[in-house]
Amino acid sequence: SGINAEWHYGREQQEGCVAFLGFLLLTEGGGSILGYLMSGPFGPDSWYANLVKPSWNPPNWLFGPAWTTLYLFVAIAAFLVWKKIGFSQCLPWTLFFLQMALNFAWTPIFFLVHELKFASIESSVMAFFIFFTLIKFMAIDKRAGLLFLPYLAWVTFATYLSYTIWKLNPDSRGLFCESIGEIEICY
Repeated sequence: SGINAEWHYGREQQEGCVAFLGFLLLTEGGGSILGYLMSGPFGPDSWYANLVKPSWNPPNWLFGPAWTTLYLFVAIAAFLVWKKIGFSQCLPWTLFFLQMALNFAWTPIFFLVHELKFASIESSVMAFFIFFTLIKFMAIDKRAGLLFLPYLAWVTFATYLSYTIWKLNPDSRGLFCESIGEIEICY
């Protein structure tokens, strides 16, 4: 009947809105919380300001708008995949949530514990998982895969930037280093 069809369509729209808002909250909310913490209570201190950075290091003001845009693309991509498969397939969602966890982990590794080497390695692993997620999403919905391309490009650039900063600052000690006599051990 017409009433049942309208109710069913309305319910699907509500579920779609909730799903999209959930993905948006995960990406933008997680990124905003990290951004706030890293610019506020746990923000870059003189340690970051004193790091040697390459001449092509983007200005600090660019990172906020770039990540806001990329997190929006990631949320839309996840929503498009959800519309096609829901949560019925494990692999796409495992890849998606794993790359998001790696994404959110990089900031405290770099800015909070000052682990330049580990941040570079972690960022490389993250880029691979973003690539695998892109491939899997592309197979489900081409638009979702395409929305991951700018994200992959930015993280690849950020990985190279992180690596370069590590190499330009060989004496930077993270929190996972300890000195035993004349020997320094970094984990």
